[in-house]
Amino acid sequence: MSKLKFVSIIFFISTLFLKFSSMFRDLVIAHYFGATYIVDAYNAAMIIPNAFILFMLTGMKDAFVPSYIKHEKLNRGKEHLTNIVKGTFIIGLLISFIGAALSPLYFNFMYPEFNSEAINLGIWTASLYFASVFLVGINAIYEGYFDSKNKYSFATFSQTIVVLCTMGSAVILHSSMGGYSLALGYLVGTVISFFIKLFYLKPKNFINWKQPLDKKEVYDYYKIFLPVGLTIMVGQINLTINFLFAGQFGEGVISYLNYASRIVSIPQAIFSVTIATIIFPILSRARANNDDRLFKSGIEKGLNVMILLLAPTLTIMAVMMQEVIQIVFERGAFDRTATIATSEVALYYLGSILFFSIHVIIAKGFYTLEKGNLILKIGYFNIILNVIFNEIFSTLIGYKGLALSSSVIGFLYTTISFVILYKIVDGFNLRFLSKEYLKVLVSVVPVGFILYFLKNVGYFQTMNVFLKVFFLSTVGLVIYLLILLVLKSDPLRMILKRNNK
Repeated sequence: MSKLKFVSIIFFISTLFLKFSSMFRDLVIAHYFGATYIVDAYNAAMIIPNAFILFMLTGMKDAFVPSYIKHEKLNRGKEHLTNIVKGTFIIGLLISFIGAALSPLYFNFMYPEFNSEAINLGIWTASLYFASVFLVGINAIYEGYFDSKNKYSFATFSQTIVVLCTMGSAVILHSSMGGYSLALGYLVGTVISFFIKLFYLKPKNFINWKQPLDKKEVYDYYKIFLPVGLTIMVGQINLTINFLFAGQFGEGVISYLNYASRIVSIPQAIFSVTIATIIFPILSRARANNDDRLFKSGIEKGLNVMILLLAPTLTIMAVMMQEVIQIVFERGAFDRTATIATSEVALYYLGSILFFSIHVIIAKGFYTLEKGNLILKIGYFNIILNVIFNEIFSTLIGYKGLALSSSVIGFLYTTISFVILYKIVDGFNLRFLSKEYLKVLVSVVPVGFILYFLKNVGYFQTMNVFLKVFFLSTVGLVIYLLILLVLKSDPLRMILKRNNK
């Protein structure tokens, strides 16, 4: 077994653990707080600070990996790491202080329809999330550092700590602190995650404490990082817009949107993050060595493997969405009404998961080429479109239209980005990509029809919901793989060939 393959397997397992721990966190929140004003206030409050957190967490990693690899090739890896850590500490501290101070002002302004309890909870949540930002930035740099060393699982482990602390705080403190326990758990988890990295690397190896800050190097890095980070924030801005629209539909709607988005994004989080994280260093090294063939091949393989894994997963979820929501959330304060409403919203979100997952691979190409500013410009355009589509679709079909708007935006975002990247790199093998995507489509359509038919057969209608989902999912996957084998799917054959080595 090759080292890269072993690392890939370990990273996939650790990513599964992270994403399922995230799901359990949402399950805990749903169990104790249901789809009430508490969850509405918590989700609404964390949107803006979470934009900065993702700005640091994901954007920082995406910019730091190629930057560190480039400096390491010049034997300046440690110096570069030190400069970026010190610069990010100062910038992050300013964001934390200003954001926490302004939380009471912006939350009252954005959600005037919330009651006083929800307002107080929202301000507390926003303030604590902002207080976490400066440490999140430092954590993100070291997670990017570990990724560049092919230690992907360490980064996911560190993020899992934060999720587990949020969940543990809710379990232990929900009766005494209510919704206030959630943000407190996140802050504690961020601090613990930081100290784990500090002790793992040992303080003397953490950074060069005596090295003066090279402001020019930090400035040059942030010129590359800012478009990447701001692009990540575009998604949060769109989510903020969605929540502002959702708040007009009454209590529970923000929760339905959030729970639906969380459940359908699990395949995206597992597959897209895993594939993109593994190919990113490959693309970065191809770029550093001016190997255009390897760069294009990496993008093409990433796109093919992505659709290979996502297509059956989203099809099975589409057919059995209500059963999936029931299994995951329907207990405690989360009742049958919430299950039905959440599952209806989730169906409209599926398109966004498909397109944004594909876009993750395309975006890695832009970031590797240090052209994240182009993705940012497309993102600004999509924000405008999101407002327009939200108004149109929510008028036509109510709050479910907000999820439909996300799917339409995802399609446009991905299509425009792919066309631009195609022109920058002087083309991909479109014939190869189209042929493999067609094979996936031909394989997945029968799966959907067969599962829909079986689901409505009397025997399966009375079956235990856990057994029903497991059995039908297994049947769907077997049919899908058999058809792909007959059609000689190249990415499937590549995966099977590696497994046989």
